[in-house]
Amino acid sequence: MSGDALSPIIPNCKKKRKIQKSRIVFIAVMLAVPILNWLIFWLFVNVQTIALAFRDARTDAFTLNNFVTFWNDLTTPVGNSIGVALKNTLIYFAVDMLIKLPLSLVIAYFIYKRIKGYKFFRIVFYLPAIISGVVMVTAYTKLIDPNGPMDYIIHWFGGSIPPYGLLGHKATATAAIVGYYIWTGFTTNVLLFSGAMSRLPLEILESAKLEGCGPWKEITKIVFPLIWPTVTTVIIFTLTGIFNAGGPILLFGADQYETTTISYWIFKQLYGDGIQGGTGNYNVVSCTGLCFTVVGVPIIMTIRWLLERRESAEY
Repeated sequence: MSGDALSPIIPNCKKKRKIQKSRIVFIAVMLAVPILNWLIFWLFVNVQTIALAFRDARTDAFTLNNFVTFWNDLTTPVGNSIGVALKNTLIYFAVDMLIKLPLSLVIAYFIYKRIKGYKFFRIVFYLPAIISGVVMVTAYTKLIDPNGPMDYIIHWFGGSIPPYGLLGHKATATAAIVGYYIWTGFTTNVLLFSGAMSRLPLEILESAKLEGCGPWKEITKIVFPLIWPTVTTVIIFTLTGIFNAGGPILLFGADQYETTTISYWIFKQLYGDGIQGGTGNYNVVSCTGLCFTVVGVPIIMTIRWLLERRESAEY
């Protein structure tokens, strides 16, 4: 083959090599970002957190005293201990699973079917998502204050709100915050369920209607099984977010009445009056996180496996 015949081939080969090098560089950069993110913000941070759990806050020596402090506070059933925080956190979780999840499903179905009055309910339950949390807390506080609308309703049933309000008494403070938590916690679930219902095959629902299927049977026998993957997602979100329920307490400022949760307890250890006195109790907080992770991860993984097994059985 002559040199003239090879001349157009050589530039093409160089061009291909250049393109291949560019692809390799691009792939390397794209892979480097998540790898560095994992090394710095996951591996390094978690290793340091585990190490802090076994270090003394004053001497930086190896110790198990953080675990002793954690256990003593966990077994203290009064005040703002981690034991009370865990109890309240489990109450929030029970509210999520037993009240918010079923009601969100019913409300989403109510809106999806455009039953009379659905626009009013859509506004009521979408408001918390578009209005500032501070405004919502202020409005809710006025609602449950003495001489407020809730006071008149309770009077009608023969009761009364305590002089300092529901948030001002140990016996009612947690219930009052849970009420706010229920009201403002519907939005995400309702949006997810509404989106899932909007993608349901209309032919199935119309066939069920022709067969005389009522609303209750339709939602339990048809709608619920068809949107089960979305229900599974909501349950997993609820499980993984169990330790994040602390915002309402911080906004209401009612933690003096044994309303603290684990997330708020951690906040107090780091920036408030911690169990070791002062702020910045990173060692105790790291120990707490390690203990809950060791116990919680297997539970969450088991529940997730059971949910996925049920989903595969459905199909």
